[in-house]
Amino acid sequence: MKAAFHTTLGIFVVLLPAAAFCQSGGWQSNGSGTSTWHVSPSEGTCNVSQAQNRARRAGIYRTDLVYRDENVLTLRGLTEWGDRREITFANIRGCPEVGFQDMQQSQPARAPTNR
Repeated sequence: MKAAFHTTLGIFVVLLPAAAFCQSGGWQSNGSGTSTWHVSPSEGTCNVSQAQNRARRAGIYRTDLVYRDENVLTLRGLTEWGDRREITFANIRGCPEVGFQDMQQSQPARAPTNR
């Protein structure tokens, strides 16, 4: 009886952390062979992966985090047409968008032509 108890207890000790890990996030498949790492944000905040998903839905791809504090997250990326854009999200549950800005692209200077 005592040996069975210790065996059962050992199984629970091994399986319980694995079950908790699966529910909190980790590698998740999208069904088409691609997996992404997902970690649930702490209650009431917006994490970077959530903000990147929201930016992608807004049409901004290849995003990088450029600013973060306790109030906002700002990401910079490219639109479908190759324009640079910054998008800012509030650092609260649901990551609401609070603003966006088109970035100026510097054009190479052209040499004057004499005709």
